[in-house]
Amino acid sequence: MATTSCDVAIVGAGLGGCFLALLLSRRGQRVVVIEQGPSVPGAGADFLKPPGLQVLARHGLADLAGRHGLRRDVVRYYHDGEPIQECHYPDGFLIRPYRELVELIYTWCAMEGVDFWFDAGVDDIAMDEGRVGELALSNGRRLRAGVVIGADGTKSAIRQALDIEPRTMPYERLPMRVATVPLTASIARLNRLYFSSEGWFSYFYPLNRDQARVFVGLPPEDEEAIFQDGIPALTDELKKFVTESSDAFDSLQPAAWQRIKVSTLRLGAYHKGNAALLGSAAFACHPMTGMGMSYTLRDAEILADVICAAGGDEELLDRLLSAHYEPRKHAHEQLIAYGDALVATFPDRDAYLAAFSRDLHVHGETALPAPGPVALPALQPI
Repeated sequence: MATTSCDVAIVGAGLGGCFLALLLSRRGQRVVVIEQGPSVPGAGADFLKPPGLQVLARHGLADLAGRHGLRRDVVRYYHDGEPIQECHYPDGFLIRPYRELVELIYTWCAMEGVDFWFDAGVDDIAMDEGRVGELALSNGRRLRAGVVIGADGTKSAIRQALDIEPRTMPYERLPMRVATVPLTASIARLNRLYFSSEGWFSYFYPLNRDQARVFVGLPPEDEEAIFQDGIPALTDELKKFVTESSDAFDSLQPAAWQRIKVSTLRLGAYHKGNAALLGSAAFACHPMTGMGMSYTLRDAEILADVICAAGGDEELLDRLLSAHYEPRKHAHEQLIAYGDALVATFPDRDAYLAAFSRDLHVHGETALPAPGPVALPALQPI
């Protein structure tokens, strides 16, 4: 089969991959998105915090993204059943199921002429002096691109080909489960996050006008006993520290609980040669921060600016990535460390309140960010 050529190949059709493809296509780049599954992925977070909404707004997408989502402006926190604080979002945040949001961006991509290849896993990656050459796919097709983006998750094939070693830390002491249940009055009124001094937490929030999500985190020794014995044992434990969402307890009985594996992921480098990493191929933090999707949108925006500014010049691309994309590691590291601190302290009320940062929860940074596209000044030798 003949090899297809394009300007940019993006491996992974999740939120970051689709959004980057859209931005690049709008600026005249020929983009092919490769996805090993039959459609866009469906597993991901449901939240877009203000930094992510600001990115979408800069590209005329925020209103459409929010049209069928839920806007919320406060989350209330409890410890051992007692309210301990509220986090207010002056401009609100958006709740929308991950698959819906990705499918929406995928639709925009299709209108912009982005080519998607589904059922196309990466079988082999030809490397040529540190750059990614031809991609051989599981469906027999072959692809060569000037720039290759690995947006293919924590087990990224592109990252492995670049020989960039990940540093991961699983949260083995806090396994998590999630279920989708019918929406109840208390959950419709307010997002509530509960902690207990026994090392449990639970988050209740609306997903849409009919459904809600319930997350449960608990010590591993309790998880085996609780989920082996069934839902009645779970609700008995939740009743010990969940005080204002009790109308949801009956809906937990028939719920299907999915186990979630959560780890941090850090890298020493985000790019090499003509390839760069995006989203959970580059970093991962604990979902307690609520910022993963917003950070990925901002990272995609920076990558789009850099790729277009490089104009096919690989030496210039490397310099721009080093100057404008690699520094994102500092923001990611701050967020990862913050998630670690929240997980480590939540059983202790005072320690958790001391670790909590409203700026990080609302703005994603310890100080208000300076929004806008990446400024690409006249380059000096690096």
